[in-house]
Amino acid sequence: MEFDGKIENSETTLPVSEAKRKRQKGVTTVEYAVMLVLIAIAIMVANPNISSSVVGVFSN
Repeated sequence: MEFDGKIENSETTLPVSEAKRKRQKGVTTVEYAVMLVLIAIAIMVANPNISSSVVGVFSN
């Protein structure tokens, strides 16, 4: 019996879709985190005063 890419059993369809949803949620979370970091870097580059304040907070 060869696998043709179709899932015939409805019991296995749910776990496959749940796994896909969890994987997609993880990808979305990573994308938002990357965007947040890029925005923070852009703000620090645009305003050096904020950059030195942030460095001061984390160096204490």
